Amino acid sequence: MTIDRTPRILVGLAATATLLLQAPATPAQSKSINLKPGPLTTVAPGLTYAKWEQQGLIAHVTEIALDRPELHLRSIKSKGKESLRELATRLDAGDEKVLCGINGDYFRQSSAAGLPFGGQVSDGRMIFAPMKRSLLSLSPTREPTIGLAELKAKFSFATADMVSDSTWYKLEDVNVPVQEDGKKSGIVLYTPEFLGLDGDRPKGTIAVIETIEPRLQVGDVCTGRVARVEAAGAAVDVPDGGCLLYFYGDSRRSSSSLKPGKPIALKLELPPVTGSVEQAIGGGPRLVRNGKVAVELDKEDFEPVYAMEISKRHPRSAVGFDKEKRRLWLVMVEGRHEGSRGMTFGELAGFLDKLGCWQAMAFDGGGSAGMYVGADGLGFVSRSIGGGGHEEERELANALFVTTRKGQAEGGGAGGAAGGAGEE
Repeated sequence: MTIDRTPRILVGLAATATLLLQAPATPAQSKSINLKPGPLTTVAPGLTYAKWEQQGLIAHVTEIALDRPELHLRSIKSKGKESLRELATRLDAGDEKVLCGINGDYFRQSSAAGLPFGGQVSDGRMIFAPMKRSLLSLSPTREPTIGLAELKAKFSFATADMVSDSTWYKLEDVNVPVQEDGKKSGIVLYTPEFLGLDGDRPKGTIAVIETIEPRLQVGDVCTGRVARVEAAGAAVDVPDGGCLLYFYGDSRRSSSSLKPGKPIALKLELPPVTGSVEQAIGGGPRLVRNGKVAVELDKEDFEPVYAMEISKRHPRSAVGFDKEKRRLWLVMVEGRHEGSRGMTFGELAGFLDKLGCWQAMAFDGGGSAGMYVGADGLGFVSRSIGGGGHEEERELANALFVTTRKGQAEGGGAGGAAGGAGEE
């Protein structure tokens, strides 16, 4: 006889959480949200920032015009883990000026590599594969999409001019930690953002590709050559301009012909998104669908007890865009302090809906939530409070930024009140 040793309180919590996940969001969840916008700051032509407030609630809102070609939306991976301020400082040191930024995806805090749970594409290059959670993606023409995406990945032993006649093999995943891989056999791609493989791997074979061109671009055929072959069990770093292919279990048979100089072709896609993807960043859950509040925790891969906890009032971050796909909003809500209590997902969804979002999703919240605005006198505009009630600027796995070429866009000053949610 099998004895269930699960504590009854956890069983009850899980059952309650499941019911909460299945319950639809109601308009009552957002009726009390009546934030009023403060002075509008023009950070750059086509980009504005305003602080919205009501008694006991503070939100920071940036609005981006998607038809301004000089404004670049970029999904940026941390070097390991970096705070939003550190990320902004690093980007600002290059050719791009940071106009604003917001924290990104949920992530594995124990990982030195700062591994997000969801997918990420940066400047067209695959960083991490998606999971069953909302993903914001942007096409090369900056058309935004929010939805669930899948990984469709394959490789062959072929040069670029031979791929049409070659045999393709399925790639199971990208950058999956060994402790999360429940399969007994497969082929996994590791990108430079994973940093490297340690010795805690099942018996397998690792193909080291020093250079891959174009650099793991989504939608393109990328080619390279095997530089060397390593046996699993030893630490192997991922080359900066290349990748690793890890063969284990029965899939090791397909690696039998591996040797230095062997050509490799890769193709990575994110259906139902078609073609190239310029930027993508994960989060979840979806908050607005087709102009209506729709908190879809039950349709995404959040464990019930965890989902119940993150559904409470906390600091929040989110992204959304309008029906015409001309405007995109980044929203950060402060919480856990006397000036701002935070929001539930339902309240946040209601606020995004009032702003004008046709589609919207959440990013990581709590102590990770933060917003940076690159205008004179602003900077790190939000107050971030961790779970212990202390102010912090938490190190993150990734973030979404708006940048421009230095000298290309000049900001303005404070103007009138922002339109949208608070006007009703």
